[in-house]
Formats: sequence, C-alpha cells, structure tokens
Amino acid sequence: MRIRPGVIISIIAVFGVLFAGRYLGLFGGKPSEVAVETSPAEPPSTEKRPGPIEIEPPAPRPPARTTMTTLTPLNPPIVPAVPVATDPNGKIADWEQKIDDVLTGQDDEGAKARRLLDIFDRLPEDGQVEAVQHISNLLPDEQYAELSKRLVDPKTPEGVLEVLMTDLLNRPNKLKLDALFDVARLPNHPKAEEARDVLEVFLDDVDWDAVKASGNWDLVRAEKDKWLKENPDQE
Repeated sequence: MRIRPGVIISIIAVFGVLFAGRYLGLFGGKPSEVAVETSPAEPPSTEKRPGPIEIEPPAPRPPARTTMTTLTPLNPPIVPAVPVATDPNGKIADWEQKIDDVLTGQDDEGAKARRLLDIFDRLPEDGQVEAVQHISNLLPDEQYAELSKRLVDPKTPEGVLEVLMTDLLNRPNKLKLDALFDVARLPNHPKAEEARDVLEVFLDDVDWDAVKASGNWDLVRAEKDKWLKENPDQE
C-alpha cells in the first residue's frame, strides 16, 4: 500500500510539536534550565562616602576707588596783557607806580631785582636812577653780572653810573677789581679816571704813568690777578 506524501508531512509535524512541547513546557513539562554561574553578592560597603564638597562663595570685593583728576585744557584761555601807558619817547609813563608794585610784591629780593631789571630799559632816566638804587640793594653778588654790564657800558646815564660805582665799592674784591679794571681801560668811559684812581689804591706797584702813556693794560691785569690771589674774598 502506497503512503501519500501529505500524510507523511502531517506525521512529521505532529512529532515536531511534541518534541517542542517537551522542551518548552507546552504540555506541563519543565523547561530545561541553563545553569549560569554567578558570583556571590558582595556585602554592602560600610565605608562612608564623602558627601559633596561645600565651596564658600568668595567675599565681595570692595568697589574700586576712583580718583578725580583735573584735566588741563588743551587750549587754555589767553589772558590779554594789560597795556602799559607810555610817553612820547616810548618810556613807561607811570614808572613810579610800576616800581612800587614790584617792591610791594610777594617775591623775594632777588626776584624783585630781576623784575626791575626787566623794565629798566623802558624807564625814563629818572626812573632808571631810582630803580637802580633798589636793584643795587636787592641783587645778590651771585647775580651781579647784570649790573656789571651796565656799569661798563659808556652809554649808561651818568646818574645811573654814580649809583653803580658807589654800589661796586661795597661788593667783594673779585667783583670790585674786575669791574674797575674793565671801566678804567675804556678811555671814552665817563668813570674811567675814577676807576683808575680806585685801582691805584689796591695796585700800588703799577707804574700808572707808563700805563696811561702806552695804553698797555696787560701789566695792570697781571698785578690785579696777583693781588686777588693774595687777598681772596672770605666766604
């Protein structure tokens, strides 16, 4: 008897179902267990874990100090100069007031003398005579060169030269003899003869008649320097 192919397939299907049911527990059986090795559970750790670190906020910084600065203007205002009244010759008309303003100011003596020298050439002759009296009293020896130039100048007014010659005699020997020498050797100077007379008192070894005749002042200069070396000024 010949078995049909459909029957054979049905039988195989039945056996497959039975076989699968045995392993999968479809028919009340227990499924096969797969043994898995597991490591024993570790006991809970008793070590205390550190808690979160608390960070203190930084202390607030004091506000930065601001310094108030005064800014210098780039273009400061120009103060117009007060015009000075002058006479027809261009000299300061109110020179007496100008001299009084300098003398009553807050400057020291040397500064007052220099201020008077600044306006000296703009003063009339009477004003120059009065101003030079104050200058000679105020100007220190260290700044005498300003007066020495006017003393040696033959064009300086006669009244001013009188004051300067008197003041020179009260100056240290070095200033005195050098200025007298410069005046005495100028034949056209109004005070040349007077300066030679004073030099003769100090330099008595000089043959003044020969100097006057020859006009050679080298010997006078040598004797002057020798005398100053032997008679230095006291500090």
